[in-house]
Amino acid sequence: MNYILRPAAALLITAVIVVAALSVVYNLTLEPIEKQKQKTQEAAIRDVLPGTTDFREIQIENTGDITAVFECTSGGTLTGYVVRLSPEGYSGNIDLITGISASSEKISGMRIMRHSETPGLGALAVKENFYRQYDNRALAPLSVTRTSPGVNDIQAITSATITTRAVTKAVNEAVEWYISYKGSGVK
Repeated sequence: MNYILRPAAALLITAVIVVAALSVVYNLTLEPIEKQKQKTQEAAIRDVLPGTTDFREIQIENTGDITAVFECTSGGTLTGYVVRLSPEGYSGNIDLITGISASSEKISGMRIMRHSETPGLGALAVKENFYRQYDNRALAPLSVTRTSPGVNDIQAITSATITTRAVTKAVNEAVEWYISYKGSGVK
């Protein structure tokens, strides 16, 4: 009986120590990780909507892939809106933000915040030559093409069409939200 109790007790003690250590590490790193996520989000908002100095999350009914909307201002003047979305990509959700300028009535930019897409394929969506395709686009539906892009086309990432379509669908959803919100007279 002793040959069973000793190893079992050793395993139990080891498990308790490991769980306690993980709990301590988790609690120590939780706040710095959240602060870093916040800094990253703030920088991305200012990147997709240049000239923004302040922003606040507005309460909307989250529909589709929209997870949050931020009203952005500079010196009290509305600069536009940033819509956070989370569409389903090839390997999981893609967290991204899309900026819409109130003055130019255009998509001001798109940036991917987090993804789990395939390295070397869908993960290329974070590269500048892909995400810059969304900069300064008219508020018209965008579509994905594998050939030379037209006025409202986004060039697909080679072998990552699912990722490209997911991102483009999300950007179109942000534009639809903006047009609907603006048309509702809520400001």
